[in-house]
Amino acid sequence: MNSLFVFADILKSLSRIESQIANLDNNYSSVEARTAIDDALIDQFVAKAAVLAAAAEQLKTVTYTPPA
Repeated sequence: MNSLFVFADILKSLSRIESQIANLDNNYSSVEARTAIDDALIDQFVAKAAVLAAAAEQLKTVTYTPPA
């Protein structure tokens, strides 16, 4: 069960990211318009999120091999 602490930390980080996305949504809808730089950064974020999602999904395929 060593993984529980790692998952707790990941979920905490994801919660923070969700909050930051909500802040950006509010900023873009009522504070200032998105710029081309913002759009490029959003594209980078989406690409990284896709890589992380694929890596997370891949964890389901890992097979435990006990040490010899």
